[in-house]
Amino acid sequence: MQREGGEMPNYPLAFSVENSKKVAEAIAKNGGVATFSQIQATSDVKGSVLNHHLNRLQRLKIVEKEVKGTYRLTYKTPLCFIFPTKTRIPIAYFGLLGKREARKEPEPEIAIELLKKEKLKPDLIYVTTSPEALNEWKDLKLPYQWILCYEEEIIDIESVKQKIKPQLISLLKEYIVIMDCTSATKPATIAYYELAQTYYAPLIYIYEEIKKMKWLISRNTIIKQLNI
Repeated sequence: MQREGGEMPNYPLAFSVENSKKVAEAIAKNGGVATFSQIQATSDVKGSVLNHHLNRLQRLKIVEKEVKGTYRLTYKTPLCFIFPTKTRIPIAYFGLLGKREARKEPEPEIAIELLKKEKLKPDLIYVTTSPEALNEWKDLKLPYQWILCYEEEIIDIESVKQKIKPQLISLLKEYIVIMDCTSATKPATIAYYELAQTYYAPLIYIYEEIKKMKWLISRNTIIKQLNI
């Protein structure tokens, strides 16, 4: 699959070499930021060989050098999602909100409750909607961070992608981002799906009537995509 932009991490190429995979996994397991000695201890890749693979991972945009001897993942999603970490990584929910119509409960609330049941309670909630849809839900005073797309934007795939992409990229760097493509318009759903594919982000869909969650892009999906 063609990934957007030359600055995207090339995970499949990086993980085609076992020691590079071990090094990236070691940084993820240490919470996405680790010193040279921590990486060495966790990965069992040592000395000049470790230096070589850290340099390789930097060229492939998987890893960035912070200060001398400290390295961080360019994006904590997906690696801190698929590898068990020593410390808890904060979770960001990134969803959609459509018009109210006959609904009593906003779909993101259902999604958040279902995520909590899987021990994935979001620390931060971002929801994309239109001003018109937001107005229909205003009596609930929903405590979300809003990304507003005007009516002509939320019916256009590329407009939605361009509107949400800066905030999404910012969150991917520091959070495990779980995207939800259930609500709003079909173009918005497609935009979310395409961005989740591009950035290897976990993606859910909610069957609102029966309050059931389906992982469209799960841990196992990402592991297969990354050739791990």
